[in-house]
Amino acid sequence: MKISERSNPARYQGALVSAALSSGVGHDAPDADLDQAATTAGLRPPALAASREAVRYALECPVDFMGDDSNQDIAQAVFDAASERRPLVVLDHRGRPVVMVPQPVEESV
Repeated sequence: MKISERSNPARYQGALVSAALSSGVGHDAPDADLDQAATTAGLRPPALAASREAVRYALECPVDFMGDDSNQDIAQAVFDAASERRPLVVLDHRGRPVVMVPQPVEESV
């Protein structure tokens, strides 16, 4: 099943962050490299500027679980990502990147 950039942008962006990390694509790589990472992972290249921005932000600003980031900084990063509906990269205790896609639970009307 394909992940749709328009119908589920956070999930698509999370998959694209994972693809970029697997391909060694950094936040400052050209669009062509990001597009190639998407294609290699079986995704369509991003069509929306917002998707590219969210992916680049996640790649540029990972949260370091064992580094200088405090628990409060980590919590703030997760809540910011959830409210902005974008993925985030957390470096685990071994320094490995983990892609998270926090999703707020919507209230029923």
